[in-house]
Amino acid sequence: MSPSSDPNFAYLPVPDTLVQLGLYITGAGKAVVPPGSSYPLEQHPDLYHFSWTRGRVLPEYQFLLISEGRGEFESDLTERQIVQPGTVMLLFPDIRHRYRPHRETGWTEYWLSVNGDLIFDWQERNLINPEQPLWHLKHPEETIAQYEAVIAAVTRDPSSGPTMNVARTLMILASIIDQRLPNETEERVADGKFDAPVKAALHEIWNHSHRRISVGTIAEGLEVSRRTLERRFQEQVGHSVLTELLNCRIERAQRLLRETSMSIKNVSYASGFGSVVSFCKLFQRKLQMTPSRYREETQRFQLNPRRRSGRTR
Repeated sequence: MSPSSDPNFAYLPVPDTLVQLGLYITGAGKAVVPPGSSYPLEQHPDLYHFSWTRGRVLPEYQFLLISEGRGEFESDLTERQIVQPGTVMLLFPDIRHRYRPHRETGWTEYWLSVNGDLIFDWQERNLINPEQPLWHLKHPEETIAQYEAVIAAVTRDPSSGPTMNVARTLMILASIIDQRLPNETEERVADGKFDAPVKAALHEIWNHSHRRISVGTIAEGLEVSRRTLERRFQEQVGHSVLTELLNCRIERAQRLLRETSMSIKNVSYASGFGSVVSFCKLFQRKLQMTPSRYREETQRFQLNPRRRSGRTR
């Protein structure tokens, strides 16, 4: 994986029993990269070494947490993004990526390499997504302590207690998912920045956008005029009620296209659209591709048999 002036890492054997559990660790470590250091240094197996120029493709998943310093990341599916303290980089199998600390800051990184049916299923269910590889944690210090416990255990004896280390790793992954910062709208709701009608309208949309609801029926159910709801929604959310409703429906359609083999017609109806034609037009306008193309592009990442084949090392 990544270099350090003080390496602290291990690459682990993978017993068949761990493959059967559905989750196994292939490596873990920590690296402190001082400002001005070259990155990465050549101290890892060729499979994990990379350069900024050519990048790297992994055969497994990796969760890389930056606790101090700053840097940058990009992949074949994302533009270049800023990495800051508390960022977790999710690295996916078969997707070329690259990252590095800024020379003026360096960084401290913790990493876990994992694989198995369980983590693959998380990707299938869109719990993790290669198009959203950077997560920012609310309380990274808690997760850092968990990383340190696993790294200490595996570097002390890579073959000792593999099942317990998997359990510790599962706790880390759960902690990362639980601590992922919510999107801007969810944060504003949590902070109480919406009044009662707007909050109720958002709740109705988020939970029932797949039904044949409309702006008028939402306002009627809240016993406010449509004009009042629209005005408050625009002032507090920044766009119209209809825009929020259509965005939720498109997100639901994206998930159905990724995770099911439903026909485009059935996806449109299941997402709350009354017309296949209007669904396809809106989808094309928002994502710059047809629903069929979107399904083809996203499902090809889920059909690679190597992720289902067990051991990769």
